[in-house]
Amino acid sequence: MFSEAAEILEISDERRLAKTLAMLRSSGYLRVTRDPTDSRRKLFNLMDPASTTVAFAIQSRAKGSELKDKLEAASAFLDYYVGGAYAAYQYHRYLAPASVDISVQANELSTWIALVSNKDTAISIDEIPAEKSSATNVHFKTGFDPQLINDTISKDGVKYLSPELLIANGLAENHPGLEDVIGILIVQRNKLDWNKLATLCEERNVSRILAATLEMLNLESSRILFDSKKIRKVATGASKRLRLDFPLDKKSELPEEAYSAISSKWNVVPHFRRSFLSKLVTDLVRSK
Repeated sequence: MFSEAAEILEISDERRLAKTLAMLRSSGYLRVTRDPTDSRRKLFNLMDPASTTVAFAIQSRAKGSELKDKLEAASAFLDYYVGGAYAAYQYHRYLAPASVDISVQANELSTWIALVSNKDTAISIDEIPAEKSSATNVHFKTGFDPQLINDTISKDGVKYLSPELLIANGLAENHPGLEDVIGILIVQRNKLDWNKLATLCEERNVSRILAATLEMLNLESSRILFDSKKIRKVATGASKRLRLDFPLDKKSELPEEAYSAISSKWNVVPHFRRSFLSKLVTDLVRSK
């Protein structure tokens, strides 16, 4: 707490104390969170020396002070992968997201906080939000899956989840969101590993959702983006018995009647307006 920090640092002047704490925080020596039992109170925790030492060693190898420079330098020392909307953006370059999702090992979290901290970076951790947004917003997720490290692609030295995995996860979990999934499908359609994508979607029971999405994109486009062979490949053997709704967070909204024939064919129900899909096609296909 603020009073305890004043006592430990032996600083009685509140303005000087606040400035000192801000400096320690931006330099990677201090982690500041809100008290879970009382959001009005701040909790101050000094980073352990081992974590800060490793972090500063990595920083010394970085080409610059930008987040991507630190991620590139960390690739040789720490396990991580970038997922979510920021990873999707690397493949479609449509709309840049406001936050960067980085999955890390829980026992290396302190090192990561010390590494990325600066005055222009806001840090959130799992379900704990940052105090306020900043120029750079980093969201650390400690549910690191070591198996996924083999399904990453290195771009400029940074480890991003593969586009196929992002599509499958997005359709199954809505993370990244449908806009990002469609962006990857359109922009990367000639580069995707369709066999891999079909397998990942089958494992997550979203093969029919993917097939329906591809047919809807063909309907909205002035050209055939995805041939029938690709569509059959991603949905081969998929049972149509159970109805599937997507995206999951809009299940309560009315379905789009313009896609009723496709919906009936695959027994999937899209809960988004046609204008949403039409705009993406216009921006990513027709404008090129």
